[in-house]
Amino acid sequence: MSQWRIIIADSNDYSRNALKGMLLSSGHLVYEARDGGSAVRLSRSLMPDLVLVDMGIVGMNAYEVAHIIDSDNVAPVILMTQTIQRGFIEEVKNYSVFAYLLKPIDKAVLLSLTEFVIENHKKYLSLKHEIESLKKQIEARKKIERAKGLLMKVKKLDEDEAYTLMRKMSMDSTLPMEVIAERILTKYS
Repeated sequence: MSQWRIIIADSNDYSRNALKGMLLSSGHLVYEARDGGSAVRLSRSLMPDLVLVDMGIVGMNAYEVAHIIDSDNVAPVILMTQTIQRGFIEEVKNYSVFAYLLKPIDKAVLLSLTEFVIENHKKYLSLKHEIESLKKQIEARKKIERAKGLLMKVKKLDEDEAYTLMRKMSMDSTLPMEVIAERILTKYS
């Protein structure tokens, strides 16, 4: 099992200490926050692997804490609750929460869910980065196609000739095709 940095955000000292003991005994690094604002600040400064937030945290709504931590791309969040109130599941779906735990928390459940959430969050981030990269590639390709079309029109070239000219310009100037396309679009638009 890996050693992770985990923040426990819980206003109840007894509950927070019990969780801390479970996680420390499993070799994890544990940090504590007694209120929502402290949880957000600590999360932003430590960039932990996971944040556990109790629904009864003082100072800030637990959903809002989860939303801020997720929006800042800090870490996955697991909410902890004593009971599941009406509408809880729907609320959790609307916020950036990866899982929830019912109190009292069983150590085996805590550890297995912790590992599950952290590993799946890593996969999620990897896919998110891959999607962003693919979007950039598509946008670059669109620019190149527009520039190629513009060269075909302005210089009366066929498609292969326009592309060959752009490739030559790229190689001669050691600039990516996307930069060459931007220059062509700027010059001839």
